[in-house]
Amino acid sequence: MISEASVNSLPESPGVYLFRDGDGRIVYIGKARNIRDRVRSYFRSDVKDIKTRTLVDTVHSIDLILTANEKEAFLLENNLIKEHAPKYNMLLKDDKSYVSLKLTVQDTYPALFTTRKIVDDGSLYFGPYPHARDVRDILRLMERLYPIRKCKMTAFRTRKRPCMLHELGKCPGPCVMPVDEAEYARTVEEVRDFLSGKDEKVLRDIERRMAKKVAAWDFEGAQILKERYQAIKAMTEKQHVHEHFGKNRDVWAFSEGPQTVSLVVLTFRRGVLISRRLYKERFYGEGARETMMTFLFQYYTSRPIPDEIILSEEMEDSDVLERYLTERKKGPVRIIGPSRRGVGDMVRLAVENLHETEVLPLDRSFRDALHLKAEPRRIEIYDISHIGGQNPTGAFTVFQDFKPAKDQYRVFHVRGDQTMDDVAMITEVLTRRVNNPDLGPLPDLFIIDGGKGQLAAAHKVLRVNRVDRDIISIAKGERRRRMQDVIYVPARKNPLALPRASAVFKEIVKMRDEAHRFAVASHRRWRRKENLK
Repeated sequence: MISEASVNSLPESPGVYLFRDGDGRIVYIGKARNIRDRVRSYFRSDVKDIKTRTLVDTVHSIDLILTANEKEAFLLENNLIKEHAPKYNMLLKDDKSYVSLKLTVQDTYPALFTTRKIVDDGSLYFGPYPHARDVRDILRLMERLYPIRKCKMTAFRTRKRPCMLHELGKCPGPCVMPVDEAEYARTVEEVRDFLSGKDEKVLRDIERRMAKKVAAWDFEGAQILKERYQAIKAMTEKQHVHEHFGKNRDVWAFSEGPQTVSLVVLTFRRGVLISRRLYKERFYGEGARETMMTFLFQYYTSRPIPDEIILSEEMEDSDVLERYLTERKKGPVRIIGPSRRGVGDMVRLAVENLHETEVLPLDRSFRDALHLKAEPRRIEIYDISHIGGQNPTGAFTVFQDFKPAKDQYRVFHVRGDQTMDDVAMITEVLTRRVNNPDLGPLPDLFIIDGGKGQLAAAHKVLRVNRVDRDIISIAKGERRRRMQDVIYVPARKNPLALPRASAVFKEIVKMRDEAHRFAVASHRRWRRKENLK
């Protein structure tokens, strides 16, 4: 039986959970929008369903695979059930696959239609989609937006007169009448971009039309446009779990603890995520990175070697391992670091799957996850707020034993001339803080709201003033449009591989948000006073 503490420590994220029996066999695979809530429902004391009680009695451990959204969990669950055929899952005998959209770009006049059969014939495939109604919705939408043929080649070749779609203006009728190939090709290119996710122009146009409908009190028309907008958003959602005819990849993420390294590998075969395995290795004399490379050498000695190996950390000896694996496989093998373009989503997914159900106090979790010198009791978080360099305000908030100590919050009016330089301002604020003992004892951990530049400047202040304390920063990632928070630590090029579902990451984000709120409120008060004068 799984303990209540273990269930409560599960992440509140979408994904797939795997129940294992005492012998380690997978007995049930399920999907959930919120893994913790879904798994908790199995282990309630008031469950009366005999099937659920029978299942729960056999469960001795739980494995997780986190996904980016519920749709991916749906698709991944299907793959895993087909792969493992668990005892308590229903397995369809006809092995029906999901629906995809097929664009026959190799034809002179390409067509767009649905298919369940994926063939490597030069066509482009989009999806798969878990519900056939989703595909029907997008096909209807495409008919309204882009005139392109929908019939398959067998009907296209034998048709003698145009079909009803041509009469409705939804197809130019290339089957029986001359059509400008260049114009048709431009339409196909727009369809291709639209289905590939480059749909921002269409969405902006629909938003503009919705606003006009609402202004004219045409709420029924606005509702129709809203449904169309939502359909586009749903249908163009990127799929990370599936990629038709994708490469064979292993995606590794690492997390260093005290004398241990946690490693997780996500296995992709032909672009489909089929498994996740977690390892925990001890290391003593050598460092964590050397331990990781040794582990990878040993791992691929007895296992199939994929086309690509993606790592969440940059490794100095990765070129050595790459040459070794290329020789063993007798074919090209690429080892890719996290900074390579196009691998960020897979690396983030692997890092999310480093989550373990081990229950630890927050201070110990902070020390282990952030590699701190000591368990933090007092934490100070710093933020800068200004508008175009006017009324620049620096502020820090205090968390004592992970609870806000609001009576110890402090505000600094920046005195320097470089009021457009956040790095200079954080340097001034932190210098004034560490040299003023009246502001309270120095914290065990400094957290800076900013990127690598702000962190480097703040770390230099601590060194110059001989302050031996831990310091990290939290910032938005390079792709700010996706608003991904990342954690930086001194003397490290890449962000720290910290699962977003972990308690440590959530606590840092919560403290950063409180510091940002306080800094903005303080800046506004000062600005109002200056404006009143």
